[in-house]
Amino acid sequence: PSLLCPPHTSPPLPSPLLYQHTRHDTTRTKMSAAAKPQHVTESSADRRKARELQAARAAGSAAPAVDIKSGQMINPHNPEFITKKPWYLGGDSTGPTLDHQAAGEVSATLTMSVADSVAKSHHSNLKQKIKSINKTGQGFEVNMWVEALKKNKRPYLMAQVLKVSKRGELDLKYEDGTFESQIRPSNGRVKATKVNATLSTATGEHGKLDYASKRDKYYGYDNEDYKGTVRRYEEREELRRKIREEEKQKQKLLKTSTEGEATTKKDTEFSDSDDSEDDEEIDKEGQTFTTRLGRQGGVGGAQMKVTARNLRIREDTAKYLRNLDPNSAYYDPKSRSMRDNPNPEINPNDLQFAGDNFVRYTGEAADLAKTQLFAWDAQDKGSDIHAQANPSQAEMMKKKVTAEKESTKGSAKKKVLDKYGGAEILQKNAGR
Repeated sequence: PSLLCPPHTSPPLPSPLLYQHTRHDTTRTKMSAAAKPQHVTESSADRRKARELQAARAAGSAAPAVDIKSGQMINPHNPEFITKKPWYLGGDSTGPTLDHQAAGEVSATLTMSVADSVAKSHHSNLKQKIKSINKTGQGFEVNMWVEALKKNKRPYLMAQVLKVSKRGELDLKYEDGTFESQIRPSNGRVKATKVNATLSTATGEHGKLDYASKRDKYYGYDNEDYKGTVRRYEEREELRRKIREEEKQKQKLLKTSTEGEATTKKDTEFSDSDDSEDDEEIDKEGQTFTTRLGRQGGVGGAQMKVTARNLRIREDTAKYLRNLDPNSAYYDPKSRSMRDNPNPEINPNDLQFAGDNFVRYTGEAADLAKTQLFAWDAQDKGSDIHAQANPSQAEMMKKKVTAEKESTKGSAKKKVLDKYGGAEILQKNAGR
């Protein structure tokens, strides 16, 4: 909206006299200059009369002022900074009014499609503006954020424009607090960026966002910006590929220089070894790529590698084919596990597969489970023991507590036998 009219009304149409073709252009310039608001200093007498009138209106001896646009009475007790219209909005030349205090309300609501079109047009206009500024070096504004070369050395740093001279030189303040003055934005030393873009201002001129467009997480997203990200990653991958090729060439030259001349047989063996080494390098590259995908959580990452470990060798018999009886041990297809023994009637020494739980109760698995139970009991009683964080401490404490229990149990048994007797009966029963 124009500064010469209230915010909630449309700007007045220009006078047709401004567009009449005259013999000299000076007439048009004078008329347009006269239409601009200018500040006029009041005299002391006019100022005294205005104060006396305001005091009389507040006392009730004079009639209150009436808004010339709405026709309503203006409260005489309002302060002057509210009732008086600023000079840069035209002043009170036409009469008293509070129209300049009315909020500029926009009744139109923008749907998602309309808001996207507004955002696209705003992005396109912004790109054109930035392109023209970076090309011509003109159009920088005060408080504008730019990218500049500090002392004309890379890299580009973010800076804020503090002053723009008539010749186009800039005074900049960098993010680290340093200043530079009289910088010519030529030869690409200063570049405009998108940091100055405010999408809310662009949409506010057209209307308000509705419920759906206000909560659209992709509102204002410019998919053209992602092309730069893709191009940057492609350049990095190409650089990595070139570095790997150079390293391979260096390794081959190093091997040929150290080994020297050889016989035809050795040359054949060397070529075969080269082929195998190339395969190993290709496998290493593939392994690195898979590891990187797994770390990023992409497809083909850690989840796929875990699944590959559970795959059985094709020559082995499947677990679900060990016993075709539907009432036998349950087979879980998701985890490829059969915990129970599918053939409990066969002699354990003749079994080829006794279930997945068989491994859990063999070797030191039972002792490990007992150590874990001991650590949990100790934590409940207030001891700081963790079987995984410090397994040595947990094992030593378990052995110490077990030895103390055995010694306490033996001493208590000895006291009972010394008091009541019966040791000879226990010895006879032990000898049987």
